[in-house]
Amino acid sequence: MKDKKLTTDLKLLISIAGLRYIADLFFGTFLVSFIMHLATNEILAVSTYKLFDYAATCAGFFLFAHWCKRRNKVSAFRLSLVPQVVLLIMIIMLGNRVVEYVIPIGILYGIGASMYHLPLNTMMSEKTTPDTANKFIGIKNTVTYIVKIAAPIVLGFFIDTGSYTEMAYAMLVLTGFEFILMMLLSSSRHRCKKPVDFVGFFRCMMRFAVIRKMFTMEVLRGFGIGLLGTVITMYTVYMFKTDLNLGIFTTLFAIFSIATSWAFGKWGHRRAYPYALSISMLSVICAMTLFLIQTNPITFLVYNLVYSTAIILIDLINGVCILNLSNSRCVTKNHKIEYFVFRDFALFIGRWIGFTGLMYIGVFGGYDWLRWYLVLITGAVLGMGAMAGIISRNIRGR
Repeated sequence: MKDKKLTTDLKLLISIAGLRYIADLFFGTFLVSFIMHLATNEILAVSTYKLFDYAATCAGFFLFAHWCKRRNKVSAFRLSLVPQVVLLIMIIMLGNRVVEYVIPIGILYGIGASMYHLPLNTMMSEKTTPDTANKFIGIKNTVTYIVKIAAPIVLGFFIDTGSYTEMAYAMLVLTGFEFILMMLLSSSRHRCKKPVDFVGFFRCMMRFAVIRKMFTMEVLRGFGIGLLGTVITMYTVYMFKTDLNLGIFTTLFAIFSIATSWAFGKWGHRRAYPYALSISMLSVICAMTLFLIQTNPITFLVYNLVYSTAIILIDLINGVCILNLSNSRCVTKNHKIEYFVFRDFALFIGRWIGFTGLMYIGVFGGYDWLRWYLVLITGAVLGMGAMAGIISRNIRGR
Protein backbone atom coordinates (compact mmCIF):
# COMPACT_ATOMS: atom_id res chain seq x y z
CA MET A 1 0.00 0.00 0.00
CA LYS A 2 1.34 3.44 -0.95
CA ASP A 3 2.41 5.89 1.75
CA LYS A 4 -0.33 8.43 2.38
CA LYS A 5 1.52 10.51 4.99
CA LEU A 6 1.45 14.26 4.47
CA THR A 7 4.72 16.17 4.15
CA THR A 8 5.72 19.00 6.50
CA ASP A 9 4.88 21.58 3.85
CA LEU A 10 1.40 20.14 3.38
CA LYS A 11 0.85 20.26 7.16
CA LEU A 12 2.01 23.89 7.17
CA LEU A 13 -0.39 24.71 4.32
CA ILE A 14 -3.23 23.16 6.33
CA SER A 15 -2.34 25.30 9.38
CA ILE A 16 -2.06 28.45 7.26
CA ALA A 17 -5.42 27.69 5.66
CA GLY A 18 -6.98 27.45 9.13
CA LEU A 19 -5.63 30.86 10.15
CA ARG A 20 -6.61 32.39 6.81
CA TYR A 21 -10.15 31.11 7.25
CA ILE A 22 -10.51 33.30 10.34
CA ALA A 23 -9.57 36.28 8.16
CA ASP A 24 -12.01 35.11 5.49
CA LEU A 25 -14.79 34.99 8.10
CA PHE A 26 -13.87 38.50 9.22
CA PHE A 27 -13.73 39.94 5.69
CA GLY A 28 -16.54 37.76 4.37
CA THR A 29 -19.33 36.70 6.71
CA PHE A 30 -18.93 39.47 9.30
CA LEU A 31 -17.99 42.28 6.92
CA VAL A 32 -21.13 41.40 4.95
CA SER A 33 -23.12 41.63 8.20
CA PHE A 34 -21.41 44.94 9.10
CA ILE A 35 -22.26 46.40 5.69
CA MET A 36 -25.85 45.19 6.01
CA HIS A 37 -26.25 47.02 9.33
CA LEU A 38 -24.92 50.29 7.87
CA ALA A 39 -26.26 50.34 4.29
CA THR A 40 -29.65 51.69 3.27
CA ASN A 41 -29.88 49.00 0.56
CA GLU A 42 -27.97 46.04 2.01
CA ILE A 43 -28.41 43.66 -0.94
CA LEU A 44 -27.04 46.27 -3.37
CA ALA A 45 -24.10 47.17 -1.08
CA VAL A 46 -23.11 43.55 -0.45
CA SER A 47 -23.35 42.55 -4.12
CA THR A 48 -21.24 45.59 -5.12
CA TYR A 49 -18.55 44.61 -2.60
CA LYS A 50 -18.52 41.01 -3.83
CA LEU A 51 -18.50 41.95 -7.53
CA PHE A 52 -15.38 44.08 -7.17
CA ASP A 53 -13.78 41.54 -4.83
CA TYR A 54 -14.09 38.74 -7.41
CA ALA A 55 -13.17 40.99 -10.35
CA ALA A 56 -9.95 41.98 -8.57
CA THR A 57 -9.24 38.33 -7.68
CA CYS A 58 -9.57 37.27 -11.32
CA ALA A 59 -7.40 40.15 -12.56
CA GLY A 60 -4.82 39.36 -9.89
CA PHE A 61 -4.57 35.74 -11.06
CA PHE A 62 -3.54 36.96 -14.52
CA LEU A 63 -1.23 39.67 -13.16
CA PHE A 64 0.69 37.38 -10.76
CA ALA A 65 0.79 34.31 -13.04
CA HIS A 66 4.21 35.22 -14.52
CA TRP A 67 5.71 35.78 -11.06
CA CYS A 68 4.43 32.44 -9.72
CA LYS A 69 5.59 30.52 -12.80
CA ARG A 70 9.13 31.81 -13.20
CA ARG A 71 10.02 32.84 -9.66
CA ASN A 72 9.61 31.46 -6.15
CA LYS A 73 5.85 31.29 -5.69
CA VAL A 74 6.31 31.10 -1.91
CA SER A 75 7.39 34.77 -1.96
CA ALA A 76 4.09 35.77 -3.61
CA PHE A 77 2.32 33.66 -1.02
CA ARG A 78 3.97 35.58 1.82
CA LEU A 79 3.34 38.97 0.22
CA SER A 80 -0.39 38.21 0.12
CA LEU A 81 -0.43 39.38 3.74
CA VAL A 82 0.40 42.97 2.69
CA PRO A 83 -3.05 43.75 1.22
CA GLN A 84 -4.63 42.07 4.25
CA VAL A 85 -2.75 44.34 6.67
CA VAL A 86 -3.62 47.44 4.62
CA LEU A 87 -7.27 46.39 4.60
CA LEU A 88 -7.33 45.92 8.38
CA ILE A 89 -5.80 49.39 8.86
CA MET A 90 -8.43 50.87 6.53
CA ILE A 91 -11.25 49.25 8.54
CA ILE A 92 -9.78 50.62 11.80
CA MET A 93 -9.49 54.13 10.35
CA LEU A 94 -12.83 54.22 8.49
CA GLY A 95 -15.08 52.73 11.16
CA ASN A 96 -18.75 53.08 10.21
CA ARG A 97 -17.75 54.84 6.97
CA VAL A 98 -16.66 51.45 5.57
CA VAL A 99 -19.96 51.22 3.69
CA GLU A 100 -18.91 54.27 1.62
CA TYR A 101 -15.77 52.45 0.43
CA VAL A 102 -17.07 48.99 -0.48
CA ILE A 103 -15.53 49.22 -3.97
CA PRO A 104 -11.87 49.93 -2.97
CA ILE A 105 -12.16 47.50 -0.05
CA GLY A 106 -13.48 44.80 -2.38
CA ILE A 107 -10.65 45.43 -4.86
CA LEU A 108 -7.97 45.32 -2.15
CA TYR A 109 -9.36 42.10 -0.66
CA GLY A 110 -9.56 40.53 -4.13
CA ILE A 111 -5.92 41.35 -4.94
CA GLY A 112 -4.81 39.78 -1.65
CA ALA A 113 -6.93 36.70 -2.36
CA SER A 114 -5.30 36.19 -5.78
CA MET A 115 -1.80 36.51 -4.28
CA TYR A 116 -2.79 33.85 -1.73
CA HIS A 117 -4.80 31.34 -3.76
CA LEU A 118 -2.72 31.11 -6.96
CA PRO A 119 0.52 30.04 -5.24
CA LEU A 120 -1.47 27.95 -2.75
CA ASN A 121 -3.21 26.02 -5.54
CA THR A 122 0.03 25.34 -7.42
CA MET A 123 1.87 24.31 -4.24
CA MET A 124 -0.94 21.91 -3.35
CA SER A 125 -0.73 20.42 -6.85
CA GLU A 126 3.06 20.04 -6.67
CA LYS A 127 3.12 18.56 -3.18
CA THR A 128 0.19 16.11 -3.42
CA THR A 129 -0.25 12.85 -5.33
CA PRO A 130 -3.44 10.96 -6.27
CA ASP A 131 -2.85 8.91 -3.09
CA THR A 132 -2.56 11.92 -0.76
CA ALA A 133 -4.96 14.40 -2.43
CA ASN A 134 -8.07 12.87 -0.81
CA LYS A 135 -6.48 12.89 2.66
CA PHE A 136 -5.08 16.41 2.25
CA ILE A 137 -8.38 17.91 1.08
CA GLY A 138 -10.27 16.10 3.85
CA ILE A 139 -7.90 17.20 6.65
CA LYS A 140 -7.61 20.75 5.28
CA ASN A 141 -11.38 21.15 5.30
CA THR A 142 -11.67 19.48 8.72
CA VAL A 143 -9.22 22.02 10.19
CA THR A 144 -11.05 24.83 8.41
CA TYR A 145 -14.37 23.83 9.92
CA ILE A 146 -12.87 23.29 13.38
CA VAL A 147 -11.81 26.93 13.15
CA LYS A 148 -15.35 27.66 12.00
CA ILE A 149 -16.71 26.29 15.30
CA ALA A 150 -14.93 28.69 17.64
CA ALA A 151 -14.10 31.73 15.50
CA PRO A 152 -17.63 32.85 14.48
CA ILE A 153 -19.08 32.77 17.99
CA VAL A 154 -16.02 34.62 19.37
CA LEU A 155 -16.11 37.16 16.53
CA GLY A 156 -19.88 37.57 16.89
CA PHE A 157 -19.63 38.09 20.67
CA PHE A 158 -16.85 40.67 20.54
CA ILE A 159 -18.42 42.53 17.62
CA ASP A 160 -21.78 42.64 19.45
CA THR A 161 -20.20 43.79 22.76
CA GLY A 162 -17.54 46.02 21.23
CA SER A 163 -17.28 46.94 17.58
CA TYR A 164 -16.27 45.48 14.24
CA THR A 165 -13.34 47.91 13.93
CA GLU A 166 -11.96 46.97 17.37
CA MET A 167 -11.83 43.33 16.29
CA ALA A 168 -9.50 44.37 13.45
CA TYR A 169 -6.70 44.84 16.00
CA ALA A 170 -6.92 41.17 16.99
CA MET A 171 -6.89 40.20 13.30
CA LEU A 172 -3.57 42.04 12.90
CA VAL A 173 -2.07 39.78 15.60
CA LEU A 174 -3.35 36.63 13.83
CA THR A 175 -1.82 37.92 10.59
CA GLY A 176 1.55 37.96 12.37
CA PHE A 177 1.16 34.26 13.30
CA GLU A 178 0.24 33.47 9.70
CA PHE A 179 3.42 35.18 8.48
CA ILE A 180 5.57 33.07 10.85
CA LEU A 181 4.08 29.83 9.44
CA MET A 182 4.62 31.06 5.87
CA MET A 183 8.30 31.69 6.63
CA LEU A 184 8.70 27.98 7.52
CA LEU A 185 7.61 26.80 4.05
CA SER A 186 10.36 25.43 1.81
CA SER A 187 11.01 27.05 -1.55
CA SER A 188 9.03 25.80 -4.54
CA ARG A 189 10.62 22.79 -6.27
CA HIS A 190 9.40 23.60 -9.74
CA ARG A 191 10.27 26.81 -11.53
CA CYS A 192 9.73 27.16 -15.24
CA LYS A 193 12.02 29.14 -17.54
CA LYS A 194 9.27 29.50 -20.13
CA PRO A 195 6.94 32.51 -19.95
CA VAL A 196 3.26 32.20 -19.18
CA ASP A 197 1.48 30.77 -22.23
CA PHE A 198 -2.28 31.21 -22.01
CA VAL A 199 -2.75 30.64 -25.74
CA GLY A 200 -0.93 27.31 -25.55
CA PHE A 201 -3.01 26.19 -22.59
CA PHE A 202 -6.21 27.23 -24.36
CA ARG A 203 -5.21 24.91 -27.22
CA CYS A 204 -4.65 22.19 -24.61
CA MET A 205 -8.12 22.86 -23.24
CA MET A 206 -9.58 22.47 -26.71
CA ARG A 207 -7.69 19.20 -27.14
CA PHE A 208 -8.85 17.51 -23.92
CA ALA A 209 -12.60 17.34 -23.32
CA VAL A 210 -12.04 16.76 -19.60
CA ILE A 211 -10.37 20.20 -19.30
CA ARG A 212 -13.41 21.79 -20.95
CA LYS A 213 -15.66 19.94 -18.50
CA MET A 214 -13.55 21.27 -15.63
CA PHE A 215 -14.06 24.81 -16.96
CA THR A 216 -17.85 24.28 -17.07
CA MET A 217 -17.83 22.74 -13.59
CA GLU A 218 -15.99 25.74 -12.15
CA VAL A 219 -18.34 28.24 -13.81
CA LEU A 220 -21.20 26.42 -12.06
CA ARG A 221 -19.20 26.32 -8.83
CA GLY A 222 -18.54 30.07 -9.03
CA PHE A 223 -22.25 30.75 -9.42
CA GLY A 224 -23.38 28.14 -6.88
CA ILE A 225 -20.82 27.85 -4.07
CA GLY A 226 -19.59 31.40 -4.75
CA LEU A 227 -22.98 32.92 -3.91
CA LEU A 228 -24.41 30.40 -1.47
CA GLY A 229 -22.34 31.43 1.55
CA THR A 230 -23.19 35.10 1.05
CA VAL A 231 -26.91 34.48 0.54
CA ILE A 232 -27.06 32.22 3.61
CA THR A 233 -25.30 34.92 5.66
CA MET A 234 -27.80 37.54 4.46
CA TYR A 235 -30.77 35.30 5.21
CA THR A 236 -29.38 34.46 8.68
CA VAL A 237 -28.98 38.15 9.57
CA TYR A 238 -32.41 38.91 8.07
CA MET A 239 -34.20 36.13 9.99
CA PHE A 240 -32.24 36.06 13.26
CA LYS A 241 -31.13 39.72 13.47
CA THR A 242 -27.84 39.79 15.48
CA ASP A 243 -24.17 38.97 14.84
CA LEU A 244 -24.20 36.74 17.94
CA ASN A 245 -26.94 34.58 16.42
CA LEU A 246 -25.00 34.56 13.15
CA GLY A 247 -21.97 33.28 15.06
CA ILE A 248 -23.96 30.64 16.93
CA PHE A 249 -25.58 29.18 13.80
CA THR A 250 -22.32 29.35 11.81
CA THR A 251 -20.60 27.45 14.62
CA LEU A 252 -23.41 24.90 14.97
CA PHE A 253 -23.43 23.90 11.32
CA ALA A 254 -19.63 23.88 11.21
CA ILE A 255 -19.79 20.78 13.43
CA PHE A 256 -21.59 18.89 10.67
CA SER A 257 -19.09 20.17 8.11
CA ILE A 258 -16.22 18.91 10.28
CA ALA A 259 -17.75 15.43 10.48
CA THR A 260 -18.32 15.38 6.71
CA SER A 261 -14.78 16.54 5.89
CA TRP A 262 -13.13 14.20 8.40
CA ALA A 263 -15.07 11.18 7.12
CA PHE A 264 -14.22 12.13 3.53
CA GLY A 265 -10.51 12.40 4.31
CA LYS A 266 -10.46 9.09 6.19
CA TRP A 267 -12.74 6.88 4.10
CA GLY A 268 -13.42 8.73 0.86
CA HIS A 269 -12.51 6.81 -2.31
CA ARG A 270 -13.01 7.64 -5.97
CA ARG A 271 -15.07 4.47 -6.51
CA ALA A 272 -17.65 5.79 -4.01
CA TYR A 273 -17.95 9.26 -5.58
CA PRO A 274 -20.98 8.43 -7.83
CA TYR A 275 -22.99 7.12 -4.85
CA ALA A 276 -21.97 10.02 -2.60
CA LEU A 277 -22.87 12.56 -5.28
CA SER A 278 -26.25 10.96 -6.00
CA ILE A 279 -27.30 10.89 -2.32
CA SER A 280 -26.02 14.45 -1.75
CA MET A 281 -27.81 15.87 -4.77
CA LEU A 282 -31.09 14.20 -3.77
CA SER A 283 -30.79 15.71 -0.27
CA VAL A 284 -30.20 19.17 -1.74
CA ILE A 285 -33.31 18.89 -3.95
CA CYS A 286 -35.47 17.86 -0.94
CA ALA A 287 -34.17 20.71 1.26
CA MET A 288 -34.68 23.33 -1.44
CA THR A 289 -38.21 22.09 -2.15
CA LEU A 290 -39.08 22.26 1.56
CA PHE A 291 -37.74 25.82 1.83
CA LEU A 292 -39.78 26.92 -1.19
CA ILE A 293 -43.01 25.37 0.08
CA GLN A 294 -42.69 26.94 3.54
CA THR A 295 -40.13 29.74 3.90
CA ASN A 296 -39.45 30.19 7.62
CA PRO A 297 -36.55 29.91 10.08
CA ILE A 298 -37.08 26.14 10.55
CA THR A 299 -36.92 25.23 6.84
CA PHE A 300 -33.99 27.63 6.44
CA LEU A 301 -32.12 25.78 9.19
CA VAL A 302 -32.89 22.48 7.43
CA TYR A 303 -31.40 23.92 4.24
CA ASN A 304 -28.39 25.03 6.29
CA LEU A 305 -27.96 21.48 7.58
CA VAL A 306 -27.96 20.09 4.03
CA TYR A 307 -25.54 22.86 2.99
CA SER A 308 -23.11 21.91 5.76
CA THR A 309 -23.17 18.20 4.84
CA ALA A 310 -24.35 17.30 1.33
CA ILE A 311 -23.20 20.47 -0.47
CA ILE A 312 -19.90 20.43 1.42
CA LEU A 313 -19.38 16.81 0.28
CA ILE A 314 -20.07 17.78 -3.35
CA ASP A 315 -17.51 20.60 -3.02
CA LEU A 316 -14.93 18.25 -1.45
CA ILE A 317 -15.20 15.87 -4.41
CA ASN A 318 -14.89 18.89 -6.70
CA GLY A 319 -11.63 19.88 -4.94
CA VAL A 320 -10.10 16.42 -5.33
CA CYS A 321 -11.05 16.37 -9.02
CA ILE A 322 -9.31 19.73 -9.55
CA LEU A 323 -6.11 18.55 -7.84
CA ASN A 324 -6.01 15.15 -9.55
CA LEU A 325 -6.67 16.67 -12.96
CA SER A 326 -3.78 19.11 -12.43
CA ASN A 327 -1.49 16.08 -11.96
CA SER A 328 -2.88 14.08 -14.90
CA ARG A 329 -1.33 13.80 -18.36
CA CYS A 330 -3.73 16.51 -19.55
CA VAL A 331 -1.72 19.20 -17.70
CA THR A 332 2.07 19.33 -18.01
CA LYS A 333 4.29 20.69 -15.23
CA ASN A 334 4.95 23.78 -17.32
CA HIS A 335 1.23 24.54 -17.60
CA LYS A 336 0.10 24.22 -13.97
CA ILE A 337 -0.02 28.00 -13.46
CA GLU A 338 -2.10 28.44 -16.62
CA TYR A 339 -4.40 25.62 -15.49
CA PHE A 340 -5.18 27.33 -12.17
CA VAL A 341 -5.51 30.78 -13.76
CA PHE A 342 -8.06 29.41 -16.26
CA ARG A 343 -9.78 27.59 -13.43
CA ASP A 344 -10.10 30.85 -11.46
CA PHE A 345 -11.29 32.67 -14.59
CA ALA A 346 -14.10 30.11 -14.82
CA LEU A 347 -14.95 30.74 -11.15
CA PHE A 348 -14.95 34.47 -11.85
CA ILE A 349 -17.42 34.11 -14.73
CA GLY A 350 -19.84 32.24 -12.49
CA ARG A 351 -19.38 34.65 -9.59
CA TRP A 352 -19.75 37.75 -11.77
CA ILE A 353 -22.97 36.46 -13.31
CA GLY A 354 -24.24 35.50 -9.87
CA PHE A 355 -23.51 38.75 -8.07
CA THR A 356 -24.74 40.84 -11.02
CA GLY A 357 -28.04 39.01 -10.59
CA LEU A 358 -27.89 39.62 -6.83
CA MET A 359 -27.32 43.33 -7.46
CA TYR A 360 -30.39 43.40 -9.73
CA ILE A 361 -32.45 41.79 -6.95
CA GLY A 362 -31.13 44.41 -4.52
CA VAL A 363 -32.34 47.23 -6.77
CA PHE A 364 -35.65 45.82 -8.01
CA GLY A 365 -36.59 42.91 -5.78
CA GLY A 366 -35.87 42.07 -2.17
CA TYR A 367 -35.98 38.96 -0.01
CA ASP A 368 -39.05 37.60 -1.80
CA TRP A 369 -37.06 37.48 -5.04
CA LEU A 370 -33.97 36.26 -3.20
CA ARG A 371 -35.77 33.05 -2.29
CA TRP A 372 -36.26 32.23 -5.99
CA TYR A 373 -32.70 33.24 -6.76
CA LEU A 374 -31.62 30.64 -4.20
CA VAL A 375 -33.31 28.04 -6.42
CA LEU A 376 -31.04 29.02 -9.33
CA ILE A 377 -27.99 28.92 -7.05
CA THR A 378 -28.97 25.46 -5.83
CA GLY A 379 -29.44 24.33 -9.44
CA ALA A 380 -25.87 25.43 -10.20
CA VAL A 381 -24.62 23.35 -7.23
CA LEU A 382 -26.47 20.32 -8.61
CA GLY A 383 -24.94 20.91 -12.06
CA MET A 384 -21.50 21.17 -10.46
CA GLY A 385 -22.06 17.84 -8.73
CA ALA A 386 -23.07 16.17 -11.99
CA MET A 387 -19.94 17.51 -13.74
CA ALA A 388 -17.72 16.39 -10.82
CA GLY A 389 -19.06 12.85 -11.26
CA ILE A 390 -18.22 12.88 -14.97
CA ILE A 391 -14.73 14.30 -14.41
CA SER A 392 -13.87 11.83 -11.63
CA ARG A 393 -14.64 8.96 -14.02
CA ASN A 394 -12.61 10.53 -16.83
CA ILE A 395 -9.51 11.03 -14.66
CA ARG A 396 -9.27 7.33 -13.75
CA GLY A 397 -6.34 5.68 -15.37
CA ARG A 398 -4.71 8.92 -16.51
